[in-house]
Amino acid sequence: MGVSDFSVYTDLKACTIKMLSAAKAEDWDNMLLQSQFFAELSSNLPMIQWSTLTSLEQQQLAELLQECNQNVQELEQRAISQRGELAALLQNMYNTGKLQRAYDV
Repeated sequence: MGVSDFSVYTDLKACTIKMLSAAKAEDWDNMLLQSQFFAELSSNLPMIQWSTLTSLEQQQLAELLQECNQNVQELEQRAISQRGELAALLQNMYNTGKLQRAYDV
C-alpha cells in the first residue's frame, strides 16, 4: 500500500469528521452531501496489504480505521436518537395536511 493509498483512508476519516460535525449541528443537508462522498470513498477503497506495511504504518492505519469506525458509530447513534423526533415531525406534517384538506372541502 503506497502513500496515495494511505491518503484515501485519511480522506475517509476527514469525511467522517465532517459528517459527524454536520450531524452535531443538525445540518442534515450537509451531512447527506458528505455521506455521498463517504459512500464514493468507501466503495473504492484499496485492499490493505498489511504484510507490506511497516509496523508503524500498520499501527497508524489501524488507529485511523478505528477513529473512522468510532465516528461512524457516533453518527449512527445520533441518527437513531433523531429518528423519533423526525418521525414525530413527519406525523405532525401528515396530520396538518389532513386537517387542511378536511377544512378545504
